[in-house]
Amino acid sequence: MKSRSNKPQKPPRFLNVDLQIVSPSKLELLSLLRAFSKGVFVLHSGPWVGGRKHFARLENSSDHKGPDAHIHALCSEVEHLPAKARHLWEASRKEFDVGYELHASEHCSFFTLRPDTLQRMAALGVNLTVTFYQGED
Repeated sequence: MKSRSNKPQKPPRFLNVDLQIVSPSKLELLSLLRAFSKGVFVLHSGPWVGGRKHFARLENSSDHKGPDAHIHALCSEVEHLPAKARHLWEASRKEFDVGYELHASEHCSFFTLRPDTLQRMAALGVNLTVTFYQGED
């Protein structure tokens, strides 16, 4: 595919990976959130649209390079949950939201995840979401 410009394109800038959890009940969600280590930071927790379910957005507080490393760190957190919290995890809807900043001049972009990352996510029942934020050049 030809570029519209002769300037080399900068790749989108990786921002972070958020773990989003939607739980059937507030108490279950709070119990699950308490089971994560101090390495996981809760960005938001509250009612989900319609108020029947509850939502939390978390991120790993460590500085990892790239989405694969962030996802593996979050997977490790989940794999080390105690049995009761792991049961609550299984009853919830989960997704990793990989965030990138696009340059204002970009009209399309892409990224890749390694097969081992995708396999680990699948084993934990986590969906993948990608959010591209419009940046400035």
